[in-house]
Formats: sequence, C-alpha cells, structure tokens
Amino acid sequence: MRYFLLQIKRVCRALPFLLITTLVLAGVVGLLAVIQAKTSAEDDGRQKIRLAVVGDTEDEFVKSGISLLQEMDSSRYTCTIEEMSEEEAQRALERREINGYLVVPQDFLRSVMSGDNYKVTFVTGTAQHGLGTMLARELADTVSVMLTETQSGIYAFSRFARQEGETDSLDDQILQLNFRYFDVVLPRADIYRIDTPDSTSFLSVQGYYFCSALLLFFLFFGTASCYLFIRREDSLGRMLAVRGRGAVSQTLSEYGAYCVLTGLCYLTISAVLMAVSAGAGLTPPELEGAGAAGQIRVLFSMALLIPAVSALQYFLCQMVRSLVSGVLLSFCCVVGLGYLSGCFYPLSFFPPAVQEISAWLPTGLLMEYLQRVLSGDGAAVIALLVLLWTTLFLAAALGMRRLRLSR
Repeated sequence: MRYFLLQIKRVCRALPFLLITTLVLAGVVGLLAVIQAKTSAEDDGRQKIRLAVVGDTEDEFVKSGISLLQEMDSSRYTCTIEEMSEEEAQRALERREINGYLVVPQDFLRSVMSGDNYKVTFVTGTAQHGLGTMLARELADTVSVMLTETQSGIYAFSRFARQEGETDSLDDQILQLNFRYFDVVLPRADIYRIDTPDSTSFLSVQGYYFCSALLLFFLFFGTASCYLFIRREDSLGRMLAVRGRGAVSQTLSEYGAYCVLTGLCYLTISAVLMAVSAGAGLTPPELEGAGAAGQIRVLFSMALLIPAVSALQYFLCQMVRSLVSGVLLSFCCVVGLGYLSGCFYPLSFFPPAVQEISAWLPTGLLMEYLQRVLSGDGAAVIALLVLLWTTLFLAAALGMRRLRLSR
C-alpha cells in the first residue's frame, strides 16, 4: 500500500504539466472543429455532390438527358450536374470544387441505340476519398446498371418479337416499353421505404467525431505520460521484491497509479466539456436536451476507457527501457490503432477485411463502446470484451515485470 501511495504522489506531481499540455492540445483541436463546423454551416450550397459533364454534350438528346436529371429526376436534391470543358473540369477538380466529372465520348447516344455502349469515363481526384466522392461513384455505378439493364430488356424484347414474327406493331410496343421504363426509373425513390429499426440508433457525424476525439485525446495523453513508468534499470524493483513486494504488488501499484492519473485527467476534461456545452452550446445531437444529469451519466459510462487505455499504455511502457523508444513506440501504436479503429476516418471508408480486424482491436472495441453509450444502445458485451483486453494487457505487463526481475 505504501508503494502505491508513493506512486500516486509521484503521478500527482506530474499532473499539472500533463493537464496543461493536453488541455492546450484539446483547445487547438476544439478550435479547429468549431471553425470547420461554422464553415460547413455557412456553406450550405456545397453540401450537394457536384459533377461536371464534358465531351459530346452538344448532342440534343444528351442535353435533354442532362436537363431531365436537373429538373425532374430525384437525384437533383443530392447532385448538381454542370457542363464544362475538360480543361475547366480538371482545374475545378484540382481545386476540389467538384467531386468528379464524366467524359461523354463522341456518338455516345448512337452507340447506346445500336448496342455498342461506348463507355462514359468517370474521373475523380486521387487525393479525394471523401463521402461526396464515394456517393458520386455509387451514382455513376447506378446509372450504368440502369442503362445496361433497361437496354437489355428493350433489345431482348425486340429480338424475341422478330423471332416470333410479331413485327406489325413492334415500333409502338417498343415505344410503350420505353415509357414503362421511364415510369419506373424516374420515380424510383417511391419504390422503396426507409426503415430504421427501433433497436438500432444511428450516430450523428458530430457524435461520431466526439467519440473519436475523446478516445484519441486519452491515447495521446498516455503517450505524454508514459515517461513516468519507463524504467532504465530494475534495482528498485529487485529491492522491493526482496522486501516482500514482488512483481504482482509492483505491477498493480503502478497500474493503479496510472489509472488514478488518467482518471483525474478524465474528470478535468469532463468538467471542461460540460462547461463548454453549457456556455457555447456545442453539444452532440445525442446529448441535446439531456441536461447536466444526462451528460454526467454518459460521461460516467464512458469512463471505461480509463482502465483500458491505462492498461495499454502501461504494457507498452514495460516493453522498453529507453524513454525515446517508449515515446516512439507509444506514438506509433496510438496512431496505427487509432487509424485502424476509425478515429481519423469512418470505418466505412476501409475494406471489409480492415473493418473485421478493427472489430477485435482494443481501440476498435473502445470506439464501438463509446458510440453505443452515446447513442443509448446496449454495450454490455462490448464492455466485457474491453475488460478482457484490459486483463490481457495487465497480465502481459506482469509477465514482463517478472521476467525483468528474474534476470
């Protein structure tokens, strides 16, 4: 117990410096978030997907098709289509003023009517992998599928009618089939119903990045404070072991002090967040109307990250003897795990294999847990998995401490 109290006294002396450092970091990140939020709010006109069309746009039928999309099709609420030259489209794409552009080849309409189907090329920036670009690609794929499927139906019907000798009114029937396709494709938004199950809550963008920022903040706080638990040599540990305080006692005392340090920082950050929420009104939509009691309840539930992050960082501290190596190891692990867990980009941007791996990473589970707590969903199973990782990290740190004391 005395060694534990000494460790708490030691970390408390370092707490003001660590708090100042992390609060400055949080202030900078928060300021950037506020600026970004205000910019997004003032620039509502750029919320739509902006696409440009270049190439054979002088064809009257192509012009009619573009006009139809802009005036009548349901995609006009989410997508803006503009005619440009290829040079203008390239410059606009480089400036990120558009999400991409479509290159329509010469005689495109005639190729569609004859079944040759010249390809329309969709061009997007290599550095743009945002939500708008993904939606633009999905839109291009959807248009391609609709064009191919409806064309196949018309040509199949025409070929079958000619084989059966039904050619007297074939042109009128093909025209009626085209009208039927138009009746189905144009009001396609009415053929499905959006259903949000009552058992599932969907997190807002603000709520998602609130969780990711909170997790990243404490991961980097662990990196800043890891110098407290990195030991160059083990003479003190061996002396304590001789006096009856072996590896288990030392590990639990130091880990407990690490949890106290992280917990004090968490209390401070929670108070700052509640003050900012009350003063500036910057609250995730999931917490609006919850009041101070609701916010305290959510922050208390999120406190599971204290033992989990502390166990991860303490384990990393036991793997090295040099301060430089420890800070570098912690920083690389934090950045790598944070990236794979969706703290920088949503997991939907990653391939399915990465998403499956993230679902079992400790930081991935913590991210999922924070989101479930914020949205009000059940998180008991996720919490058990997080505690399992915490136990594994602590057991691994204990094994490494025993190995070092035995040498």
